[in-house]
Amino acid sequence: MRECLTISRLCLATIVGALSIWAGATATVAASSPWKNADFVDARLVSAVDGTGQLDTVPLGVELRMKEGWKTYWRSPGDAGLPPTLDWAASKNVKSATLAFPVPHRFEVLKNQTFGYKDSVVFPVALTPLKAGDALDLKLTVDVLVCAHICVPQSLELALAIPAGAANPSEDAQLINKFQALVPQTGAFGGLSIVSVTARGPHERPTLEVVAQGSEPIVAPDLFVEVEPPVAFDPPLVELADGGKRALFSFTPKMALPVGATLAARAVTLTLVGGDQAIERSATIAAGAPVSTAIWFATNAAMIGIALLGGLILNLMPCVLPVLSLKLMSVVRHGDAPPARIRANFLATAAGVVFSLMLLAVTLIALKSAGHLIGWGTQFQQPVFVTAMAAIVTLFAANMWGLFEITLPPSLSNFAGSAGSDESGLIGNFVIGAFATLLATPCSAPFVGTAVGFALSGGTGQILAIFLALGLGLASPYLVVAAFPAAARLLPKPGMWMVRLRQVLSLALGGTVVWLLSILPDQIGLMGTFTVAALLVGLLASLYINRDHQHEPRPWPRAAAAALCAAAIGLPLVLSRPVSVYSELAEPDGITWVNFDRDQIRSLVSQGKTVFVDVTASWCVVCKSNKKLVINTAAVKDRLASGTIAMRADWTSPDPKISAFLASFGRYGIPLNVVFGPAAPGGILLPELLTSGALFDAIDKASGKTAEIDTPKRGPT
Repeated sequence: MRECLTISRLCLATIVGALSIWAGATATVAASSPWKNADFVDARLVSAVDGTGQLDTVPLGVELRMKEGWKTYWRSPGDAGLPPTLDWAASKNVKSATLAFPVPHRFEVLKNQTFGYKDSVVFPVALTPLKAGDALDLKLTVDVLVCAHICVPQSLELALAIPAGAANPSEDAQLINKFQALVPQTGAFGGLSIVSVTARGPHERPTLEVVAQGSEPIVAPDLFVEVEPPVAFDPPLVELADGGKRALFSFTPKMALPVGATLAARAVTLTLVGGDQAIERSATIAAGAPVSTAIWFATNAAMIGIALLGGLILNLMPCVLPVLSLKLMSVVRHGDAPPARIRANFLATAAGVVFSLMLLAVTLIALKSAGHLIGWGTQFQQPVFVTAMAAIVTLFAANMWGLFEITLPPSLSNFAGSAGSDESGLIGNFVIGAFATLLATPCSAPFVGTAVGFALSGGTGQILAIFLALGLGLASPYLVVAAFPAAARLLPKPGMWMVRLRQVLSLALGGTVVWLLSILPDQIGLMGTFTVAALLVGLLASLYINRDHQHEPRPWPRAAAAALCAAAIGLPLVLSRPVSVYSELAEPDGITWVNFDRDQIRSLVSQGKTVFVDVTASWCVVCKSNKKLVINTAAVKDRLASGTIAMRADWTSPDPKISAFLASFGRYGIPLNVVFGPAAPGGILLPELLTSGALFDAIDKASGKTAEIDTPKRGPT
């Protein structure tokens, strides 16, 4: 019996010891509050330890899970939003709690730029107890703003008790540590550093320049700026140098500073991100040396010269050549006219060109002042405008075919029929100039993109000066004839050859109508395009049937023509639909295009990938030329298929994300082609008239296959 009792005691001791060992091996237990569910966000309070131990600071975390499509905000939300706030007032044994913020993401919603988090985030909290070692009874109220297409404030009540005892790691410790690692470091870290912070330029709208340095190439550099008093900035322009180890960030205020205000001497907090590293630094903005008056005038004079040359080259683009054919016929008719009359008519055409461009400049200034994203040729994104232009060009062509001799309403006759009429006077010639300008805007000829980008990134005076220079360049052929009217007398005398020439030149106008109609399928669909085309054919048929009754008082042809024009112009409003986008499938051109996603560019580059971005539109003539002559060639297809990701941004219809992408490169028109890669995360900008050599060189440099990168290009973070 005694032996049995001894054995029983030994067994019991063995079981107790085993249980103790098992308990010690499984000391990591849950230490989190239940999930609190709200409409669009769920929250819970988690602890990295299951006991307070003798810790002076207890590591906690507030975890948020947003519903799909919803986000919340960083400590500095950007153009809109509110940061989360925590209220520990109802807690016991809490002296203080410090909330930390992981590195945020950039978001663009309704043309506003915000900083925050989507899907899920854990905000690390360092909690200091009133008495170390005692239990914590935590009662927390979390107030957050979550947004999608609308913003909804949410308030969640969380509770968690952490007992006194050994501070063993909880099962949520790794989760908290993961997000703690995403909090920017305030000490030396990863070789990243801020070299200088400087304000340059005019006091009312200065540029904030920040130079950052890395011991290794900075991958996907980004910088978040918090200034006191607060200032809202446009997305930064980034220049990389020293093989990607040095980055220059340039920020421009969204609005002019108040009178007498300046950025210099203000306190600023900078959060620098490079790949998976991030640092936070506080600094005082230094006053940079102002740009000298001589340099300012030289820069603006050079840009005005570039604008003049760009406007002149626009006359050679296929968008404008059909309008020049109208003026050619006018020159022939004016061959025997007095020099004063020739000069007046051509000056009227030049005035129409300049007036239209100045009107466009004033419109862009107003839109920019109202906070809208602006661009060159964006009116072609509106199907109503495209259809109206197609109707007007059709009327011009009908006039050159000899169909436009019927008595249309006076306003319509003066607007279109007078294009080739000797009796048109100054108004008709003025309209021709204005019409040439409208057709020129979808073309971004060499030098035009540079000049327009400089203008739209500057002030009101620069925009007006550059657009005036563009207008004078575009009007230069008419100004030359106005200056030397005797040149018109050198042309052959009017005769039968003029009839044949009119028929040939009318084909150019017909081609313009076809081009305009080719834009519409992506905007209003094939059925809508066919309907517009049918209405235009009906208009031509009406003019043809009634061409022999121009002097008869028959009002119905005029009414029918006007109704057809109105229907053609108004139809897209009824049939318009969102533009189709490129799918992630191989297209007939043999290239697999990926839909444009600015965030995906950064992700792909961080994975060591090279990305070729093509910003295009169905109304962009130069884009189509680049596609046919370069992008769709066998050599380029093979190169893209050998490891370069092709990403296409279709700007046929308005898209604020694409507009912001263009603006990040100082561009406001297309085509735009950029190559991103590990050695060029800020992007290498390609020329407007693309060449395969320039594309191949950029791919090599961006992927790091060449030893050096040329002068760094500005690009998005």
